[in-house]
Amino acid sequence: GLSPEKCFSSLEEALNKIEADSVFVITPPQLHHQQCLQAIKAGKHVLVEKPFTLSLKESKEIVKRAEEKNLKVAVAQNVRYLPLQRKLGSLIKKEVYGRPSFGMQVNLSWRPGVRHSGNVRHSYLWERSVHDFDTIRSFFNSQPKRVWGYSFNPSWSPYKHGACNYTWIEFEDGVIFGVMAGFAAHGRKNLLEIECEKGSLEIIDNQIHLRRPGATGDEILSVKEEKAPESILLDGFYQYISEGIEPVFSGRENLKTIALVEASGVASDEGKIIDFKEYLG
Repeated sequence: GLSPEKCFSSLEEALNKIEADSVFVITPPQLHHQQCLQAIKAGKHVLVEKPFTLSLKESKEIVKRAEEKNLKVAVAQNVRYLPLQRKLGSLIKKEVYGRPSFGMQVNLSWRPGVRHSGNVRHSYLWERSVHDFDTIRSFFNSQPKRVWGYSFNPSWSPYKHGACNYTWIEFEDGVIFGVMAGFAAHGRKNLLEIECEKGSLEIIDNQIHLRRPGATGDEILSVKEEKAPESILLDGFYQYISEGIEPVFSGRENLKTIALVEASGVASDEGKIIDFKEYLG
């Protein structure tokens, strides 16, 4: 572990006593906004754990403050870089099996450890959908156009609000994607399927299955083990600082993910479909 002289009771004390170029913010989401701004004020680049913050407004403020001081901010969204997700995204973006039309993701499980997200409004959205939506965005060559969502909380849920959620996303090129997910399911279901012109792509048991039109069985597509997600994030963050090459997980780009999460919650609260471009601002 760290020696006592490198352990501090506050970020302010650490910033004053440790010489560093950047700060990694790996704390409960409720603290991200304040701590990112503290680091930027001290002249540090920032890599922050997901979610960026718990509101689009706060995330935008961090990006603005960093740009004013010519500092870099990035968000550690690692799921989009897992081997299966990277391969699936590459196949879809390159239209190897034709244009995508629609897809669905289902993530249902029981998660008793509510931790810091247990008291957050729309808890599933901020705890897990932030990964799901970010990864879904990485699959397509198009931006979200409209968003609708509905959060709900089963009577047995250990969460105070929104342990489950359904979100519908329409992309600008017409692709439709639905996500049904929750932490308060007694059963367990994990599904990720995308329908393209020349076949269906689905992740099953850590493999990508292809079902061509009219086929009676699946083909298993090969997936190469490449760089670990953590290496991609750290290397990309370093390159962002040293060479100015903006990664897709930059704070500015991650505003789109935060906007999707927040828009689904707003759609649920207000009972309406959200115009994504207008909401993002």
